Amino acid sequence: MSTNPGGLWKASYGEVGATLKALQDHGVSTEHLARLRAEPDYAKRVAEFMLSGRTSGSVNHQVARAILGKNFFGVEAWTALYGVKFTKKQLREVAEFPRGEDVLNAPCPFVKGKTVKETHFAFLGLKNVNGKPLTILNLQEMHPQNGQPKFASYAPDSRYSKESWATSKTAKFRWYLMLLEIVPNFEFKTYHQKQMTMLPQGYEVPTAVEEVLKDILYYRKNGIYLNPNWYAQTTDVITSSGRRVHVGRFSSFGLDIGSFWDDFRLGNVGPGASRKS
Repeated sequence: MSTNPGGLWKASYGEVGATLKALQDHGVSTEHLARLRAEPDYAKRVAEFMLSGRTSGSVNHQVARAILGKNFFGVEAWTALYGVKFTKKQLREVAEFPRGEDVLNAPCPFVKGKTVKETHFAFLGLKNVNGKPLTILNLQEMHPQNGQPKFASYAPDSRYSKESWATSKTAKFRWYLMLLEIVPNFEFKTYHQKQMTMLPQGYEVPTAVEEVLKDILYYRKNGIYLNPNWYAQTTDVITSSGRRVHVGRFSSFGLDIGSFWDDFRLGNVGPGASRKS
């Protein structure tokens, strides 16, 4: 502990008292102060938060996990369910979840009467798993058709088995916060109409691998199939035809990946939604 005369030791009793009162007014108790004294790592995290000047916008990923509960898939889940090993550098890079409590507890912009933490799924996106790029085709290898979850079709029989968005594109190494289901009230609009009228500021349509990863990880965490009756449109297209890739109709028969023309007006297809990074 520093005893620099220019440091905290210079604060008067009145200043210390006023500081403690300000903390107490926001729920801080003597138990929190005791933890600061007893747990160096906890004290370090609190100090880093104060020194960063950040007042909102992000929280430690452990806090995010506590808030989101079943709607969170992070470092621990990757390790427990897939045997992923993270370097210390990687752990530092994702220690902070980029959305604060104000965002997670805010009303959902898509589902009236619900909060973001109830209608969204947060997960850590990875580029590689144990040395292999985390593409859609490699996700198929990780989830064979004799188990659950699984895909509706597998390479080389999949219509998309040679598409670059399935063979080489991966998610980014960052935290994602995505709408669990498709954007509601999507009926019979074209893809571009859906994008322009249904995605609020700060949201974007996900890629195919991001939508697939959301569905697969949510099932691994909760044993529940997302979008069992609908398809989520993505930003990817079939190279040869230009048809928009959609992901969904997830059930015990597998996760389906198909495509439709952008100008089709269908009742069971709507855009997926992901918070922008």
